[in-house]
Amino acid sequence: MNKHHSGRKRNLDLATATRKDQKIVVKEILHEQKDYEPLSKRVPFSLRGSKYAADMWRLIISELLEKKPILKAVDISMVESYCISYQIFRDSFENIQKDKAVTQLYEIALDGNGDPIVDENGKFQRNYKGNKRNPAVNNLNDAIKNMKTIGAELGLSPSSRAELLPKQSKNEAKEAPNPFKKVSF
Repeated sequence: MNKHHSGRKRNLDLATATRKDQKIVVKEILHEQKDYEPLSKRVPFSLRGSKYAADMWRLIISELLEKKPILKAVDISMVESYCISYQIFRDSFENIQKDKAVTQLYEIALDGNGDPIVDENGKFQRNYKGNKRNPAVNNLNDAIKNMKTIGAELGLSPSSRAELLPKQSKNEAKEAPNPFKKVSF
């Protein structure tokens, strides 16, 4: 944890570090990380039997290693966890599509003697008992939560990617053009 920022993530961008002590700490951290081995593009053995997980591994690795080589070999478990959560997400979604999110439960209607009631066609009468939620719905929700949490750490959301990109100093920042400047009301 960053003792100066009460739990906030540390800024590791030299361009925006303003104090001398911040710059020293950032340089030390970046220097320590340069010796880490980069993460391999090869799909780990544990993911090879999972189609969606292996495909997600390839996508993440190609995107993140080519755009900005921030992932190191020590990050393998985090990337693997994200890919496994994605596999669970896809499997759960397919299960929900096949078996529906909610199943209606019925029980056979019984007469006063405890015998089943049969209608004129010879079919048992059924009484509606309630609904049962497909367990895949909970698995889907858990996988989405895990993907969101891990994805933010890996830079897989727009806001987390923005945090990982080098920040412009105030002198370099350009004001966005106003498309309504010429419009009069």
